[in-house]
Amino acid sequence: MVNLTVGDLVAMRELACSVVAGAAGRGRTVVWAHVCELPDPWHWLGTDELLMTTGMSIPAAADEQEQFIRRLRAAGLAGVAIGDDLLAPALSQDMLSAADELGFPILAVGHATPFAAIGRTVAIAAQSVHVSRIARMSRLYDALQLGDDTSLLERLSAELGHRIHVVDVRLGSEMLQDSHPLDVDLIHQLRRRVDGVLDRLPSRVAIEVDEGISATAFPLATHRKCMLVAVGSTDLEVDAFVLLQAQSLVGLEIERVERERDRIDAVRERLLEQMITGSVTSDAVAPRLAELGLSETDWRVIGFDAPALQIARTLIGDRGIPRLSCSVGEVGYLMIPSADAQCAADLLARHLDSVGMSLQSATSQGVQESVRQARWALEAARAAGGGIADYSTAAPLFLPPTVTEAQFATRAVLGKLIDYDNANRSNLVETLDVFLAKDRTWSTTAEKLMIHRQTLGYRLRKIEALTGRNVKNSGDIADFWMALITRRISSGQD
Repeated sequence: MVNLTVGDLVAMRELACSVVAGAAGRGRTVVWAHVCELPDPWHWLGTDELLMTTGMSIPAAADEQEQFIRRLRAAGLAGVAIGDDLLAPALSQDMLSAADELGFPILAVGHATPFAAIGRTVAIAAQSVHVSRIARMSRLYDALQLGDDTSLLERLSAELGHRIHVVDVRLGSEMLQDSHPLDVDLIHQLRRRVDGVLDRLPSRVAIEVDEGISATAFPLATHRKCMLVAVGSTDLEVDAFVLLQAQSLVGLEIERVERERDRIDAVRERLLEQMITGSVTSDAVAPRLAELGLSETDWRVIGFDAPALQIARTLIGDRGIPRLSCSVGEVGYLMIPSADAQCAADLLARHLDSVGMSLQSATSQGVQESVRQARWALEAARAAGGGIADYSTAAPLFLPPTVTEAQFATRAVLGKLIDYDNANRSNLVETLDVFLAKDRTWSTTAEKLMIHRQTLGYRLRKIEALTGRNVKNSGDIADFWMALITRRISSGQD
């Protein structure tokens, strides 16, 4: 069936439509006609749709009228039909010239012609086309439900004639990624375009990729801030019906994938916790690691701030990297194949302040040591002001390399405080830790510990008397701080 065009509507005398400007666009396809009196109709209508208005949506100023036409054309609309109801402002020459330049039809509709008549005409002409599209989209729904071997995005790409991608514009991560990932620079451009409007993503964002090639992004109704991105020829022709169906399908797939990831992460979280605490035997761990693709490979542990655990899972999950993850106290951990470790760390470093990596290991019995190494490296990254720290090169902290040496170093500096606290049920070690963490600020330390400043003064004097060190001396402060970090890591405390 030949699609209805703007010229076809003009040729139907009973509709009483005439071309005011943009006559070169008479051949533009019309798949739908819709009334909109809002000042930004390009947000509500899409490709090949005819805007019908009494003129209330048209601005009065000449420059704004010109921009109005250019925005409609950029959104891919078929044209604009203005009713002869004396509600429209005078159409400026700038507006008419822009329409002629762009080949964007401006139609005048006779007062006796109701917009409903135009709408019915377009709907009847498009009916058989929509029936065909409904059948095709139904097959896509069936494929989604049956778990067809061909990915949903591949099938949609074939249906729409453009490569389809899904981008989380909050994190800059491509979801449902296949063998043809989206260019990183394009993702960055898209994120810049929607920065500041994440709460209400625009209905359409067009980005020129190369000469003759463009990317057009459409929002998806998912809990993640995702957009459907179609990459292909500059003239993207996707009518609203097909687009809505595609957005619905992809949205369902995203939510399904996210639910499955959450379920798997919960199971794996328990396994990693058991490996860290040593409450599961290596014989029991081996077959479970094999199922996750982590048994026949060296792996590493990555440490980061615990509140970022879900972000880490999302980023690594989007890349399809095998993983175990959990949080212990204030630190989150990922156990992943060594081959993927640097890629994973780079991904995390884009969103997290500090990341630490352990050495590689090949046995499940080494998890506890790897966790300590990741924590060691994380502290090194924090001390360096952020970024990625590898345990093998995290020497700037001068931390002991083994647990035994760490415990010895801790006792050498904090031993008398630890013994005093155990014998008297006091909190001298905690007081020292908070005091240094708060940059030796008395008021914030006392507030954090919920004690009086005089009590804080008494405790600090007691700490100095027991250790023989001064909380004002830079060298002694360094010893205290390193000993506290070493104790925290070696004992598994946070």
